Amino acid sequence: MKHNQKVTCEISGTKITDARISIDKDGIPFICQNEQLGASAKNKLGYKYSWMLKKDFTNINVKNLRPLEKDWDTLQVGDEIGHLYEKRTVLGVCGRVIFISWPCNKDRYFGGNTKKELIECGYTIVQDTPPIIELTIQDIADLKGVDVKSIKII
Repeated sequence: MKHNQKVTCEISGTKITDARISIDKDGIPFICQNEQLGASAKNKLGYKYSWMLKKDFTNINVKNLRPLEKDWDTLQVGDEIGHLYEKRTVLGVCGRVIFISWPCNKDRYFGGNTKKELIECGYTIVQDTPPIIELTIQDIADLKGVDVKSIKII
């Protein structure tokens, strides 16, 4: 992970969906967010609170720390990359080599390439699509604590 990278995680049972990584000059990483008070980072990146991690980005109270958007430097097993109309699954990452599957069999090894080779061949990272939330006018009124007649859609 890198400084100022958007992440999601769970801190002490609280789901954190708006957070960024801050790495102090001494190399100590923090999760900056507005939900859980923890050890204070020198640069909270505009958030109210920060939560200290070990240099390997772990903490006993932090679960499922993941980048919000995937990039070539944060690919993990199970991520997908795409080229034209096909998708391949990342089977492993070792050093600079990314091991990928066949498009038709997500568990079958196809080959290993560097990030540079994959980019030059036209591969891109398949981003997770956020779920669509459907709301009625009544749902919005309930969320805002107002009468449905006082809502104007513009």
